[in-house]
Parts: sequence; C-alpha cells; structure tokens
Amino acid sequence: MTRAGVPIAWTWHPLCIGLASVARISGRDSIAIADQGGWVRHPRSMLDYMQCEDRWDDNAGADLA
Repeated sequence: MTRAGVPIAWTWHPLCIGLASVARISGRDSIAIADQGGWVRHPRSMLDYMQCEDRWDDNAGADLA
C-alpha cells in the first residue's frame, strides 16, 4: 500500500476476530477456540475478538421466561 500512498499497517486481528466469532457461532468449545487462536485458556483473553453476528438471535436472555 505504500506505492498507493496509503499508510496501512496490516495486522492479524481480522483473522483472529473471524476465527473466534465463527467458532463461537458454530458452538465450538471455548478452550478449543483459545488453543487455536493462541489465547490463554480463559474467556477474558478472547472475548474482545468475538463479534456478535445478530443481537436478536444471539441474545443471552432469550428463552429465560
């Protein structure tokens, strides 16, 4: 991107976000996700990488009543 005059520094964050988000949506075990992504085996280390695809379908309070 330097030739285009755009100062971009690429990182691995998009790939980590994709891995964590898709694995979680697919129901994978959090320890397996942590091991594959290189995170420590507790949720706090990888929660920032997990994105919610649909806040209505992925609702922690759904079906509690």
